[in-house]
Amino acid sequence: IGTIDKKQRKTKRKKEKQGTTMVGEKREKVKNVFGKIFGKDEEEDPNAPKPVGQGWKPPSKPASKPGSKPASKPNSKPGSKPSSPGSKPAAKPAAKKTGGFTDKEAKYEDVTWSKLPTSARKAAEAIGFNEKQWDDKEWLPIDDNHWEDLTDDEKKACETLGWDSISWDSKYEHESWADMPKHVQKAAEKLGWDQEKWDDDWDTETWHKGWEEFTKDEQRCLHVMGYYVHTWD
Repeated sequence: IGTIDKKQRKTKRKKEKQGTTMVGEKREKVKNVFGKIFGKDEEEDPNAPKPVGQGWKPPSKPASKPGSKPASKPNSKPGSKPSSPGSKPAAKPAAKKTGGFTDKEAKYEDVTWSKLPTSARKAAEAIGFNEKQWDDKEWLPIDDNHWEDLTDDEKKACETLGWDSISWDSKYEHESWADMPKHVQKAAEKLGWDQEKWDDDWDTETWHKGWEEFTKDEQRCLHVMGYYVHTWD
């Protein structure tokens, strides 16, 4: 009986040991299975932060937010300069000069009717000219009047053509050199005067010439001073 009990206890311990081993192996297998499952998830978690370095770069931010509008086009063309506040508009181009004088300074006397600006042609019509009379340099009734005898409309028309009271009445003969406009001084100089000769009433060769003896440039200078063919000869 003692021997049988001993064998039974030995067999029982062996079975218990085997059972323990089997339970341990099952636990280990289960642990390995869970380890593989959850360990793989941890390794492959796309949201998990990755270590910096070894060629890894953090993802760049999107250029613009989803649904945002594209940037508007610039108002000015490339290379154009922005206008500064309070800047003045571009100045009008200077009037063309011939012989150093504008047509208005020369009273339009050597400009044909077809080449007169619209404002000058209307002014000429207002004081009695038509195309033939203008181009033929005809003497008109208005030429017999002094400036003070002209109507306001006639004065305005004459001013549009470059005349004023002094050039109309006296051709600057009674004006001192200093009182004459710069363009009139320039015309007088081209005809042989300077300040001393003008103020002291010196004669120059100009006074001894007839109208047709003058060059075109000299005639234009006389126009600036208020003379033309009928008031010179």
